[in-house]
Amino acid sequence: MSAPHRSCLPESRPPAPPLTPTRANLNYSLGLPGGSYCLGMARTVVQRLLTEHGLDGLAELGALAASELLGNAYTFTPGRDVSLAVRWRFGVLRLTVFDEHQEHAVEAGKACRAYRREALAMLEAVVDECGGLVGLAAAESPLAGCRLWAVLPREAAERYAGL
Repeated sequence: MSAPHRSCLPESRPPAPPLTPTRANLNYSLGLPGGSYCLGMARTVVQRLLTEHGLDGLAELGALAASELLGNAYTFTPGRDVSLAVRWRFGVLRLTVFDEHQEHAVEAGKACRAYRREALAMLEAVVDECGGLVGLAAAESPLAGCRLWAVLPREAAERYAGL
C-alpha cells in the first residue's frame, strides 16, 4: 500500500489549546442501556459535568431531575435503551431524555401520557417551585418513543436550597 499523496493530507497546524469546561461548552449526550442500575451512574455523571462546567450550584437539582426523568423512562420502557442530553443554553440547564416507548392508539396514548405525567408529579412540583419546567411529549419524527425534559434556570439552585 502506498503512502497517501501529500496534497490529500491536511496542512500542519499547531495543536489547539485544550478546552476547559465552561458553561458555553456544556453539551453532552449519553446513551444508557435499559436498566435502572444506570440511575446512580447518571446522577454522578450529571453532578460531575455541572461541577466541572462551573454550575456546581445546580448539581444536586440537576442530578435529581436527570434521575427522575430516567426513572420514568425505565419504568415505562423497561429493558430498552435511553439517551440523556445535558446542555446549557441561553442561561438555562436543559436535561432531555429520549426513550423507546411504543406508540398507542389515540385514547390509550392519552391515558399513558397522563399516567407518565402523574409519575413525574413530584419532580414537576419541585422544579416548578424552583422556577423551571418539566415536560413530556412524543418524540418527533423520525424518532419514535417519548421525550422528557427539565429546564432549570441558574436561579433554581438558590430556590432549591431554600426548599
